[in-house]
Amino acid sequence: MDISEEITKMNLYKTFEPYIQPSVTMKERMDGNIRLTETAPEDARQALSKWKAMKLKQRLF
Repeated sequence: MDISEEITKMNLYKTFEPYIQPSVTMKERMDGNIRLTETAPEDARQALSKWKAMKLKQRLF
């Protein structure tokens, strides 16, 4: 993964990070098992989806 993809992934994380449920542990976050609060806006949900896709791509390649 190149540096621009890492920056994109970091920016996506910053978008949805305030809406992560407090019960999610750091280990779950590192594994990609993230749950958002019910009040999370649509852009945060989309950012989480894109972030998960990038994380999966990183694991595969």
